[in-house]
Amino acid sequence: MSKIREIPLSFDADLPPATPDGRHWVVYTAKRDGAPFKWAGYVDAPDQELALQFAREHYGLDEACVGIICHEHAAATDGPYGLEPLQPGNAEGEDGQDWTVFTLLKRGGNHQTAGTVKAPDADTAIDRATTRFADGKIRSIRVVPNSQVFQTTESELLIWRTHDMTYKLAKGYSKDVRAKWSQFRDEQTYEQYRKEDIARHF
Repeated sequence: MSKIREIPLSFDADLPPATPDGRHWVVYTAKRDGAPFKWAGYVDAPDQELALQFAREHYGLDEACVGIICHEHAAATDGPYGLEPLQPGNAEGEDGQDWTVFTLLKRGGNHQTAGTVKAPDADTAIDRATTRFADGKIRSIRVVPNSQVFQTTESELLIWRTHDMTYKLAKGYSKDVRAKWSQFRDEQTYEQYRKEDIARHF
């Protein structure tokens, strides 16, 4: 054994308390004012403040958006997943707390916000949301208590509102390249170059 490994370890004080375990959060983004919030992905964070911060840093930089919401994964309740579109129910009522309703428009798609319902518990919220939002098109309904849904403020999203992020996407990159080429080549010449380039590489 080396000399350095023979030195016994000693600590002057107790170790600091452990960092809290990360909690699993679901993130949704809205691409424009008035648009629904659509599922974007997940982050792990010990509380909602850090969850929103991580979501802004990750999903806000991936694509331009005007708002981000998140909720803890455990706070969500999903209704039955329909192979066929869900049909409206007949559950009515206005008692209980407010629940945010997310709907899935197509198989393999992403949940998005649809509105709210009032209900005393998650199962009743699913039933009432089915009555209100199932229109023979959606495949699934998710509900989360409003008190468990957290949203960024307008000031927190200022950086993403004022910076164009389309260059990160394939369509944005293509648009930028076309604009640069068009500065010193006419559109017809560029289009011929693009076709030859695609044929050469693909």
